[in-house]
Amino acid sequence: MTLKIQTEQDDKRQLLLTIEVPEERVEKQMRETARKLAKDINIPGFRKGKVPYPVLLKRVGRDALRTEAVEDMLQAVFTEAIDEIDPEMYAPANFDDMAMEPLVLKFTIPLTPEVTLGSYRKLRKEIEPVAIAAEAVDEALERIQTRHQTLEDVERPVEAGDMVTLSGKGELLPTEEAESKEAAEAEAEEGAQEGATAESDTASEDNVIFNTESVEFIMDAKQLFWGQTFVDNVVGLSAGDEKTFTITFPEDFEEEELAGREASFTVNVLNVRSRNLPLLDDELAKLEGTFETLDELRDSIQKELQTNAEGEAKNTLIESMIDDLLTDATLVYPPAAVESEIDGMVQNFKNQVTRAGWTWDDFLKLQNTSEEKLRENFREGAETQLKRQLVLRQFIFDEKLRINDEDIEAAIDERVAQFSDNEALQKGMRDYYHQGQGFEMLSSEVLMNKAYARIEAVLTGTAPDLAELEAEAAAEAAAETEAEAAEMVEDGEETETAVTETTPETEAEIEETAEPEAVAVSADEDVKEDEAE
Repeated sequence: MTLKIQTEQDDKRQLLLTIEVPEERVEKQMRETARKLAKDINIPGFRKGKVPYPVLLKRVGRDALRTEAVEDMLQAVFTEAIDEIDPEMYAPANFDDMAMEPLVLKFTIPLTPEVTLGSYRKLRKEIEPVAIAAEAVDEALERIQTRHQTLEDVERPVEAGDMVTLSGKGELLPTEEAESKEAAEAEAEEGAQEGATAESDTASEDNVIFNTESVEFIMDAKQLFWGQTFVDNVVGLSAGDEKTFTITFPEDFEEEELAGREASFTVNVLNVRSRNLPLLDDELAKLEGTFETLDELRDSIQKELQTNAEGEAKNTLIESMIDDLLTDATLVYPPAAVESEIDGMVQNFKNQVTRAGWTWDDFLKLQNTSEEKLRENFREGAETQLKRQLVLRQFIFDEKLRINDEDIEAAIDERVAQFSDNEALQKGMRDYYHQGQGFEMLSSEVLMNKAYARIEAVLTGTAPDLAELEAEAAAEAAAETEAEAAEMVEDGEETETAVTETTPETEAEIEETAEPEAVAVSADEDVKEDEAE
């Protein structure tokens, strides 16, 4: 009763699987399903569970019984076929169609994406070392000073460095280009004054860049987004004063939409407070926690900034390499791979909505949308994300990058070292990183660090030879196979020893345990013969 299996792969990395089940096997399953149903069906003249097969078949109907039998055997048939063809499954199969007689089942199986990278080993880039400027440390210290500042209301004009509470509005002034465009649109819409007015109001709102009833600003150009000109116009005003002034943003302004534009501000001074900052000394360091001196605090800030900057540099280099890999890569993946990415995005979004205090259905109603529309909105981003993941994964495969127990233990040691004075906490942290989410997070981080190091080596022309990596990987695989074989042999010897050491009393117990089972099987066979008759 061997299954007849046919497979065909399409151009989207999907395996079209057709399974024809022999009729004898279906008939056997129908009898097994009938015995199961007989336990719950009352038929006059027969005890439950003792209804002959032909009688039950007539009562239930052949088509209905066959349908239920197919449902009972579907998973087993699919599993058997998968075990035989052993496809590279990427996601759960989709059940497409079924013909009942003969029983033919059709599935679509998403296969592992195929990715071919180009000649990325020829890429070269200069990688600048990460260095933290002294100014960055000074700015961090200034922020610490600000955290520990005290504020005092003052009845005097605003001075540089004061904390000032303002209300008011600021908006971009139209450029000549914008005025010409507006005039042309007004001329084209002549005769529709109301519509033109509404459109003009909308355009005006688009130009608003500052509108508040109360906001606090430090009169320091380094900490104020609007820059030195804004500070200069507010300094000298007192509480209750109002002033209108304009600012022309420089051409290289960090906000591109404002660069080179002119804006008009009208501000009202609501309150003026002086800022009393603590001195940059050891006392400030003690306020920040476990530091005893300002030098200790400065060193800690330096190390933290360095670590953060190196992390950003790593991420930037990896993302840049992914961009380069995508330029010359060939990717083929099943549609289910994109759907899987969308599933993850939707679930993350649901979690955010729930944490914000909304139910999912209420949020969808509020946004006048549906989950299907959201999925379509996520599709482009999901496909981009999938492609980036696939080329990075292929890079890791091609470069034979792997993590082992030693890598994990070294990473754990580094993380728990700071808790050397707390043995219980160290043990808890080790347990966390050895399993579940902690292990996954740490493994991913270790692997990405290896990927970064190899990317850096590739781009600087110092990467190890690929042929040598292939040979090393083959040798490691052979060693692992040999170790597994030896372990199996050892396990087999232990089992054999355990079996040969049974005593006569144990053998008797085994025989006694086996005899009732044998009787039960014989009785069941008698029932089958009765049913057949």
